[in-house]
Amino acid sequence: MTPINRKIETPDKENAQFNAGLRMSMTDTDPDYAAMIAANYMFGGSISSRLADRIRNREGLSYSVRSSFSAPAFGDSALFSMSAISNPKNTPNVEASFLDELKKTLDGGFTAAELAEAKKSIRDQRTVGRSGDSDLQDLIMTREQLDRTLAWDEKLDAAIEALTLAEVNAAFRKRINAAGISIVKAGDFKAAGVLQ
Repeated sequence: MTPINRKIETPDKENAQFNAGLRMSMTDTDPDYAAMIAANYMFGGSISSRLADRIRNREGLSYSVRSSFSAPAFGDSALFSMSAISNPKNTPNVEASFLDELKKTLDGGFTAAELAEAKKSIRDQRTVGRSGDSDLQDLIMTREQLDRTLAWDEKLDAAIEALTLAEVNAAFRKRINAAGISIVKAGDFKAAGVLQ
């Protein structure tokens, strides 16, 4: 699929929306699945991630920025995406910082400290997600629909815990092609005097 980079004018809208995405062939049983969960968490999946730290905290370009990763149980159309909300005049810089941070991460990789923190945070999130009765019931029903048990979750927990830094960096580089990312941004860019 050929990547796109499109601008949509939305007159009189106070905020601009920036979205980037990349489809890849992967299911949630792929050997790289656990590594991609951890990589996404470190790249943009948390408030302490690389994207949030740079674009929101240090550069002050966005009110909200994050990345996400999902892979299906059926089919093989996984998605890595990023979104940000900003003042329209900041959108070009949001895009530039996103692409630059992605390149830096692909070139230099994540660090051991980032991975250790990601493992702890992901473990805590997944534990909390199973701690409430209704959440646990929903999870059991979802697993039943997929002909799985909670043993599948135990296996994924163990796979995330066992990840090495080399495995995570290798999976991210293998799966994320910066040149293949599609970008769509929408905002009142004309009034902001950008992207004209």
